[in-house]
Amino acid sequence: MVEDCARFTWNDPIWSGKLKELRHRLTQAVGGLGVGPELIASRDTPGDVGTGQSAESERRRADVAAVVTANLKRAQEALRVLEEYSKLVSEPAGQAFKQIRYELYTIEAALAARLPAPERLASARLYVLVTSSMANGRDPVDVARQAIAGGADAIQLREKEMPDGRYLELARRMRSVCRELGALFIVNDRAHVAQLVDADGVHVGQDDLPAAEARRLLGSGRIVGVSTHSPAQAERAILDGASYVGVGPVNATPTKPTTEPVGLEYVRYAAENIAIPFFAIGGVSARTADDILRAGARRLAVCSAIISADDVAAAASEMKTIIGKYA
Repeated sequence: MVEDCARFTWNDPIWSGKLKELRHRLTQAVGGLGVGPELIASRDTPGDVGTGQSAESERRRADVAAVVTANLKRAQEALRVLEEYSKLVSEPAGQAFKQIRYELYTIEAALAARLPAPERLASARLYVLVTSSMANGRDPVDVARQAIAGGADAIQLREKEMPDGRYLELARRMRSVCRELGALFIVNDRAHVAQLVDADGVHVGQDDLPAAEARRLLGSGRIVGVSTHSPAQAERAILDGASYVGVGPVNATPTKPTTEPVGLEYVRYAAENIAIPFFAIGGVSARTADDILRAGARRLAVCSAIISADDVAAAASEMKTIIGKYA
């Protein structure tokens, strides 16, 4: 049931592939019990005392999320039964069922982040990274306010070198502005600060806190974004419960001077294979945006082209207009 949802409802090749692989492993584990057609022959539906028993909650599901959640629980319960009774005939099969059950617990935690997906994230198109070093001496909170006025849907506070105390104070101010103006507020790297200021989420890189651990800290109700530079990293992020991924850097960028640009090929891959929201990032400007959007991106993450502009609101508005041509 969960695999069918990933395949037919989400159109997600990564999750449907993972769940299919798990289902095939389950088939192999059942084969290890050394039983065959006699399982079917032993069915006695008329004589089964449980066929007439059902709970009210089994008769109706509120939405797709409820279907997925209920069937993950059913699969876990069934695996526990298989694990325990197979101990009577095959210890290796019991261990296989146990391992699959543990993996389903991990999958349940990861999928909880998209059940349902945060609506504001699904509709976000322009994501602006704000950092003091590129704000030309202006207050980062004022820069964020202007970016939102120009059409930014999400703001990320990115201050790599700032001490936690100052960062916490700045994050609280920026969170207030984002909440006032209706933009998402994302904290870069520091999941503990995201918790303290009640941010909408956190964004982590490949060398930061792993996405699965960030998800564990923030729970299913918040956004976890992950920087990715390859299809393999994107797949890992999705399976770890990422709400969105950054795809890039598409072009050379001062925010990641040591990271080799991935070019448009990765954007094309993401457009065809990544079912969760992705933001193309890296050297995105009014000059480069059209090529990136023609490659299949529908969301852009921008830093210097907006926050270093003389008129931040106008730069954000221009970028939002460019994105709108492809929406």
